[in-house]
Amino acid sequence: MTGDQTIASFVADLSARQPTPGGGASAAVTAAIACATAAMACRYTTGEKWPAVTTEAEALAAQLDAWRTDALHFADADATAYGAVGIAKKSKDPATIAAAARAAAAVPAGLIALCGAAAHACADFRPRCNPWLVSDIDTALHLLAGAARAARCTLLMNQPAAALINQATATVAAISVAEPV
Repeated sequence: MTGDQTIASFVADLSARQPTPGGGASAAVTAAIACATAAMACRYTTGEKWPAVTTEAEALAAQLDAWRTDALHFADADATAYGAVGIAKKSKDPATIAAAARAAAAVPAGLIALCGAAAHACADFRPRCNPWLVSDIDTALHLLAGAARAARCTLLMNQPAAALINQATATVAAISVAEPV
């Protein structure tokens, strides 16, 4: 499981000549790091200095923790989906290949949706964040945008339906608008 690996171990696995982890897992781990970074900023926007936003910040930190966990699951799901596509291609059955590709496309599509939700929440919270931690929210927004763009590349490799491409493209564009300059 990706979430159980050290960063050094994950990066070593990523650099090896093996099919997984690959770009999809990289995007998912990047999204997890983004969520963790933003959660930390939220936690520093609580307590007696921040009574007006403490409840909101704590709730957002908890949501970001959940998204972080989900992102790491997407890293593992990407490897599983990639393996299933490989097996399907060996079968040479078009219906089996198409079904595996649809299932594989659902993984980056889900990650893109997660990045969109997290980026929207972070951008919304940014004006109320502890000013000393705004740069961490900004970092999270940049990482979420990068993860979503990378996940879109993985999505496109699976040749999904046009509607899924359009939805992913719109989400990536919305995240890009939320990125600080």
